[in-house]
Amino acid sequence: MSDATTISSRVLDSLVGAGLLTVEQLASVTEQANARGVGSGVVLAERGLVSAADVASVLEHEMGVPRVDLSSYAPEDAALALVPSAIARARRMLPLFDIEGMLTVAIGDAMDVFVLDEIAASLSMELEPVLAEASAVESAIATYYGDEITPESEPVLELEPELVPELEPDLAPSYAGELPPPPPPIAEFDEVIDDAPMFAASDFFDEHAEDAEVTPSVPVAPEPEEQPEMVVPLVPVETIEQIAGSKPTAGVTAIDLDVLAVADSRKIAVLVTEILENAVAREATMIHLLPYKDDFFLVYRIKGNLEKVASAPLSMQGALVDGLKSFAKMSGVLASRPALSRVRAHIGDKDLVVTVSTVPTISGQRLVVSLAPHKAEPRGLADLGMSGAEVRALHAMVERGRGILLVCSPVAGGGSATYYALLAHAASVGKTVYSVERSVEYEIPAVAQVMINTASPVPAANYLAAGLRQDTDVVAVDGLRTVEDVHLAVEAAGLGKLVIVTFPAADIASGVGRMLDLGVEPHSLASALTLGVGQRLVRLNCPNCTMEMASDALARIPGVTSDVINKTGTGCPNCGKSGFRGAIGIFEVLPFTEPVRAKVAVGASAVEIAEAAGTAGMRPLLASGLARVRAGVVSADELDRVLRFS
Repeated sequence: MSDATTISSRVLDSLVGAGLLTVEQLASVTEQANARGVGSGVVLAERGLVSAADVASVLEHEMGVPRVDLSSYAPEDAALALVPSAIARARRMLPLFDIEGMLTVAIGDAMDVFVLDEIAASLSMELEPVLAEASAVESAIATYYGDEITPESEPVLELEPELVPELEPDLAPSYAGELPPPPPPIAEFDEVIDDAPMFAASDFFDEHAEDAEVTPSVPVAPEPEEQPEMVVPLVPVETIEQIAGSKPTAGVTAIDLDVLAVADSRKIAVLVTEILENAVAREATMIHLLPYKDDFFLVYRIKGNLEKVASAPLSMQGALVDGLKSFAKMSGVLASRPALSRVRAHIGDKDLVVTVSTVPTISGQRLVVSLAPHKAEPRGLADLGMSGAEVRALHAMVERGRGILLVCSPVAGGGSATYYALLAHAASVGKTVYSVERSVEYEIPAVAQVMINTASPVPAANYLAAGLRQDTDVVAVDGLRTVEDVHLAVEAAGLGKLVIVTFPAADIASGVGRMLDLGVEPHSLASALTLGVGQRLVRLNCPNCTMEMASDALARIPGVTSDVINKTGTGCPNCGKSGFRGAIGIFEVLPFTEPVRAKVAVGASAVEIAEAAGTAGMRPLLASGLARVRAGVVSADELDRVLRFS
């Protein structure tokens, strides 16, 4: 079974690009899947190579798949009729709406993205996934399909047996049989990321917001399939019917939507500003535009509760959607496609990252705005969790070194935070710095920052080549992705420049191995590399509810001795019942000594490079993480989740 040009193939490519799968692992998974005649997702799950959280992160950050709040959705009856309830239950998949043969479905388990190709082929239509909380999907399935499955009345959808492993044996035969040819390739989601909102003097945002969330004082976004999206006390879920029947909160500034009746772009821009400022003043974290029957509703999420602010006829919603999309630089996005955009904006007295997500429905576009605080200055390396020795090594490299300083981390592993800390230190010691970035998370006045326009055909390598002609001490690229990028970084190092780069990989050895896989000449790469950093983010135990607790994970973690006591957060109001409060980095720092370079020069494997690094005295990620477990600030289960010992 080939995954070529399918949803699965795009996800697999993104997993490799994010450093969550190696090229060798991808080849092995594909070969095994083809030999067995099963989907790649089946093999990935069996071998435990990636977690559902990894796939969810890639879907959101790399592929622009929106995350939706199902509490405000009412699936169309026609969409529900297209997917049998047995499949919906088995895959935790809720059909939402069918627009011109494109069926949008909410999935509660990110791993189920790998079976969408088979379901799409059987339905003879294209599928667009959106992500939702697993519990919300299951609740919605029970609500809209009913509590009981009735096989005799259920339409039969022919799928391969391995796609429905959870079904009872007596139901499985209904899903056996040959699949028809797959449909044409599914178009990519539109993901719009631009450089400035309408009402801000400057704009930048972080594609992977977790990179900035690395200190104990900053809450961490929980796992999408296990925790509520917001760190707030749990509250009853309001339905769209309840929202429609409620009244706006008394005693607060009202929002008048009547201006939408007049097609005046200036007045609509003023209304957009008024809504954003009003939401910030009321400490809302989300703004919803919800079409329902003949009306639409402006709704805020405040401290976990949905509160209706205003309503207007559905015919007037399009003008407000267009105004908010214009604010988020999404004016050119087709209304028939899900889309995502993030911009930085100064609203009221707050500096915010504003995320706008749109999903088409039969009733109109459903739009959600997320409001999150933005950090004005990058944190220092010590604040990110590095030891004193590691900080001194990196500072010395920035101040006096040449060659490539390689920062490796998976998606949302904190690599961008380290990148900006290094740029800030370089600028503070008088270095001239030229930085190429796909999204500008922090503005550093002394650094020449160039943001790549995602809509432009100009590749990152061209921006880097231009920087080499700028007579700078330091050139930097946040996110090497292509062989051209790596070749230019090696070339810059050969010219005597310090080159700071981030590269998506699980650790230093894997990052070097992936560069070699791209076709970089081993001897040239070995000569260019001078220092490597590998890192991950681990969630910190909530200090208010941490207690000693037995954990099976201790037995799975190599090097754990009998004196290590596991401590974990049990959940309290201060951490939103999650047990976690903030996050911190775990690191490995490797000077590329001659023995290590010798391994790289002969094209050694990642395992061989890692062994040479250990011999050279590098403290690996495991040791850094174990130190946090011993200190009681990180649980054994969290370290096991991040480093995947199970």
